[in-house]
Amino acid sequence: MEKVIVEGNCANAGQEFHGQIEIIGGVIARVGKKLGKADHVFDDNHLIFPGMGDIHIHAREDEAGTQSYKEDYGTVTAAAINGGVVQVAAMPNTPQPLITDERLAWHRNRCKDLPVSFVHYAGIGPGTRPLKAHVPYKVYTGPSIGPLFFRSERELRQALQHYKGKPVSFHVEDYGVLVKNGGRPTHDKRRPVECVEAALGYVLQMIEEFGLDAKLCHWPCGGKSFGMIRRHRKRGFRTTIEVSPLHLYFDTDMLGKKPELWPYVQMNPALQGKRHRLQLIKALKEGFIDFLATDHAPHTLDEKFRNFGGEKEYLRLLKSDIARCRELSCRNGTSGTTQLDTYALLAAWLMEEHGFTPKDIARVACENPGKFANRFHAGKGKFGRIAPGYYGSLTVLNMKKPTTVTRQMLRTKSKWSPYEGITFPGSVAMVMIKGKPVKPRKNL
Repeated sequence: MEKVIVEGNCANAGQEFHGQIEIIGGVIARVGKKLGKADHVFDDNHLIFPGMGDIHIHAREDEAGTQSYKEDYGTVTAAAINGGVVQVAAMPNTPQPLITDERLAWHRNRCKDLPVSFVHYAGIGPGTRPLKAHVPYKVYTGPSIGPLFFRSERELRQALQHYKGKPVSFHVEDYGVLVKNGGRPTHDKRRPVECVEAALGYVLQMIEEFGLDAKLCHWPCGGKSFGMIRRHRKRGFRTTIEVSPLHLYFDTDMLGKKPELWPYVQMNPALQGKRHRLQLIKALKEGFIDFLATDHAPHTLDEKFRNFGGEKEYLRLLKSDIARCRELSCRNGTSGTTQLDTYALLAAWLMEEHGFTPKDIARVACENPGKFANRFHAGKGKFGRIAPGYYGSLTVLNMKKPTTVTRQMLRTKSKWSPYEGITFPGSVAMVMIKGKPVKPRKNL
């Protein structure tokens, strides 16, 4: 079997060390000093992490193929590698929702030969039942993208009673509050913090009632919601939480000064104010939030700028009529942002700008996502640590080589990013998957 040795400064959750990693047959065999002549040596500008994992992405592809123009499994794989990510978990709300074992088999077969590893969520909707396969499940308590959501607490309870003890992730927004606020002037007002808090109340109750192994997705706010979750955890329920990089980087205080940015950053749940953003960063750093997970949700620029008739008209108005541009920008557009290409860059930013240690990043971007994936993964190794028995999959960052995000560097099929023009303090030096360096080809 092929042997590879990698040497440099390494980070696990709770541990930093300089040493060598011996990988045999794609799996780490030994970690230590003087294991042999290294095939890849990284100097002190670099940090070697366990391969990073993004447990919340939308690949768009299904058997119908009607949204493959936005993204497909090949291009989402390329975007993941470009962003330093070696394993992902794909959401089920495609045009043909993944709600049956037959559809799961199609998705698994489509991904089986790709270098990035995939876990697939199955959807829960009115009338669905658990699959025979062991998979994570996803619930939308209100409308986001696609037809798979609930309109009431009663409807949700009727469905969840069939999923007792199952691993269920929640998109937490209340349908009634969303309807009530649908006509308000900006996205954060149309999808206010109150819609998250209202749904969280009955979601936590049902997690406890049905003994669910639960996760809260792309958490957008602190404040009252954190208190509710703390009390829930004190009752013995270790419901975990994701946060999207977008909610850590942008906020509505920024958008109040530049409302023309709304089309690029509109996502569900909505961005909120600076106070919430800083609380989210602190909670991720301290371990209250468990996962850095993008909610990579590709749409074309024509879809994102539908209120303008396309990005070109937006750019024209931005120069010629800023008031009109801002007025159209604040209207309800298409929610969803591309973020896989920039996953590791945001990790570098958290270290440089917010004092995260390499151990912190290894926890939220490697080990915790790895623990999630390992429960549903049937391979011979595991994800999430640099240790014997884990895959020889690594993400290497150069912390002395900044990266400015441009469209030319992206590998997502949608070819745009909310971070365009922003310079991040690091770059992806290498992605290794099961002992082999890989590059983000344009088509996989």
